Amino acid sequence: MDMIAWPPITEQLLLERLAMTSDELATYLLTVTKAFGVREYDASLYERAVGYPWERPESSYFLTGDDVEPLAAMDDARRHALLERFAVAAGEGDRFPLLAYGANGAPHALAAKFAHFGGADRDVLVLAGALRDFDVGAAASPSSYGAMPATLFPSPGTAMRCAVLWVSAPQFVQLTWTEVSYCLGRLDGVRFVADDDGEELDGVFAFVSRWGAFCLDGKPVALAAVPAENRTATAMTQADLLDAAARIALGRDACSEDLVRELIEDLHAFVASRGAPIRQASLRFASDRWITFPGGSEP
Repeated sequence: MDMIAWPPITEQLLLERLAMTSDELATYLLTVTKAFGVREYDASLYERAVGYPWERPESSYFLTGDDVEPLAAMDDARRHALLERFAVAAGEGDRFPLLAYGANGAPHALAAKFAHFGGADRDVLVLAGALRDFDVGAAASPSSYGAMPATLFPSPGTAMRCAVLWVSAPQFVQLTWTEVSYCLGRLDGVRFVADDDGEELDGVFAFVSRWGAFCLDGKPVALAAVPAENRTATAMTQADLLDAAARIALGRDACSEDLVRELIEDLHAFVASRGAPIRQASLRFASDRWITFPGGSEP
C-alpha cells in the first residue's frame, strides 16, 4: 500500500489536546475529572470493568447503527461489494484504516460513539485479522469506567488478534476525541492480514497510550482476553491486572474491587493523588514503524 494520507482533523481544541505533552495532559485531566463528581458504585460496574474489552464477534462484520452483520453470513456478491466500497487503496476513497485492539472493536462501543451521526457515518466495516510483531497490553493508567484499557507494545514474532476499522473522516475525528490519553499515529511497514479474502495492509492508523504499557517486574504484560500466537509476554486477566494496579496505588492488601470502587466514587481524587505510581510502572511505546500525527505529541 502507498503512504496513507492523514485524516483531516481541523478542530482546534482537539489539535491542541493532541499536541499536549504528558505533563500538560496530566494537568488537563485534573480539570476534566472534576466534572465526574461523586458517582455511586455498585457491583455491576465492577463486572463491566473486568469484562473489558467487552464482547465482539470473532470474525469480520459490518456495523450499521446498532445492527451487526457478519461478513461470513453474506453472499459473495454483497461481501465483495462491501470490501470494494470500504477497504480501498490509500487515496482512492473517503475511508481510513484504523487499528482496533481494545474497546473500539466492540460493536456496542462503536455504535454508542457514532450514535449522533446520520447516513453513511453510522456505517463501518470491521475487518478481523492479525497484526504481526506487536502485542496488546494494558495502559499504565486505569480508565474512568474502572478497567485497565488496552495499548500496543512491540513484540517480535507475535501475531495478535485485532481488527481494522474502515472509518470515515467524521468517525475518525469522533474516535480521536474519545481517546483522551492516547497519542495518534500511523504504523507503516507492518503486516495486518485480514481473515477475509486474505486482505493485507502494510499501513494503518493507531492510538497508543501516552502512559505506555503497564509493567510488572519491568516487563509489559499482555491482555489475556486478546488472543495472540507466539506470545512471549505474560498474559493476565483484567481482574488480575486491576489487582496488581490496586496493590501499587492503594497498598499491598488492596484488590481489584477496591480500585474500581475508588475510580467510580471519586475519579478526580484518584487522578490527583493515586495514579502516579501506576503510570511509573510502565514502558513507553517505541517502534521504528511509528509515525506521529503532525503536530501531535510523541508516545
